[in-house]
Amino acid sequence: MSATMEFSTHYAETVRDDAHLFEGVSEYHSHDVAAGQSPSVDVAANTRRLWHDYLAQFDVASAILTVALPGAGGQRHAFLIGFDKVRGDAAATRHLLAMMEDVWARIGEQPVHHFQFSGALFGAGPVADADSGADAPLHSGIAIQMKREGKAIRALFFRPDSTAHFSDRDAASLQLIAPLLAESATGVAQLAHQSQRSAMLEGMFDRVSMAMALLSADGQPLFLNSAATGLVEQRKWLIRGADGTIVAANPGQAKQLRESIRRAATAAPDAPVEDVFRLDCRDGEWRLAYVISAKSRTGDSMTRCAMVIIMGPGKVDAPTSLLEALGLLPSEQRFLGHFLKSSSLCNAAEGCGLSEETARTYLKRVRAKLGVHRQMELAGLISGLVLPLHAADSPALWER
Repeated sequence: MSATMEFSTHYAETVRDDAHLFEGVSEYHSHDVAAGQSPSVDVAANTRRLWHDYLAQFDVASAILTVALPGAGGQRHAFLIGFDKVRGDAAATRHLLAMMEDVWARIGEQPVHHFQFSGALFGAGPVADADSGADAPLHSGIAIQMKREGKAIRALFFRPDSTAHFSDRDAASLQLIAPLLAESATGVAQLAHQSQRSAMLEGMFDRVSMAMALLSADGQPLFLNSAATGLVEQRKWLIRGADGTIVAANPGQAKQLRESIRRAATAAPDAPVEDVFRLDCRDGEWRLAYVISAKSRTGDSMTRCAMVIIMGPGKVDAPTSLLEALGLLPSEQRFLGHFLKSSSLCNAAEGCGLSEETARTYLKRVRAKLGVHRQMELAGLISGLVLPLHAADSPALWER
């Protein structure tokens, strides 16, 4: 059923003073407006252009589409088409969503509703003087809402004043189009969400000081954290081959690493590969390399790959929180740092300004609290407590 009402958008210019209009607006996720930093922004932009060109066949200048997914906790996704002048303007976007909420409050549950509005619509149509009142041009709008496969779809389509009102035939066509737009919009929203999650995961993995890489069966990199990227750039243990694959820098170990990666990436789900071997470089340094089978949680064979972890050199620095959790006092922690880096108890005592007798007392207390009896056991324990984070993020305790 269709009806017509007069609808003015002049209030949008004063929406800053009407706080109640923002209620419920914050639950929207405007992916195609706010995804400027997302890897999916090109997809969203291309999708908007396709929508805009397609809707132009129906003389639609702009549109606002919202999709509420089933079981999404009440959150909805909003998509703006033809509002390029306000793209990236969060305040203007919120004004448009507030206006949309007001439209739906007026319409109620009607599946189709025609309306007219006066004034400018944030650059979507001809700009009118807000003080012109009745002399402002009238623009045509049509509101369509429906449910498809559990999705609640709402769409507002706008025409400028120079175009005829929406006919019943136009309404029928837009009712057929709305679900297609919603399906496309849902895909954009999901891509934006996945891109955001990927960026968050990459940020977390970049904090890990151990070199971590995900490689395909032929050694092509799927993901490298910052530590792995740095390791490849050093060209001491890993290098990038001419074909882009990641290989061992030592020619004698390249085949072993390549074969281990292939087996790990192609292993059956019930028989994952876990290899560990030594990587050497020309100056005599070496690192331990772990190659482990990895796969998605869904078990999809297309996402199976090999995870390669290159362990860093041994450390004797443990974060404050871990040593405090073991019951060591600040003075004992400082002594422990000097002791593990010194060649003798006497040197450790001198380094932290203690007498040798006091240092011996500290050593007994530290060993008792940690349950170790020999210096090698103590060094091994502390080395095992080191968090695999970049030193810049977690400075050594005894340097604080």
